[in-house]
Amino acid sequence: MKDMMKGIALGILLVAAVVAGQMALTGVVGFHTAELAGGTALTFLLFYTLFQSCRKRREAKAKERA
Repeated sequence: MKDMMKGIALGILLVAAVVAGQMALTGVVGFHTAELAGGTALTFLLFYTLFQSCRKRREAKAKERA
């Protein structure tokens, strides 16, 4: 349970960092480019989280069988 809470807190911090980076980029390169970069970063984080959770579940099942 503690690991899950750490993961949730880390996810919230990462999303906040992406939003802050997107806001900083807005002044430099424009809104649309910053929005594209922020969306790409959030999509990467989503897929990374999904793949990591699948890997952990697979490892737990293999450990349970052994």
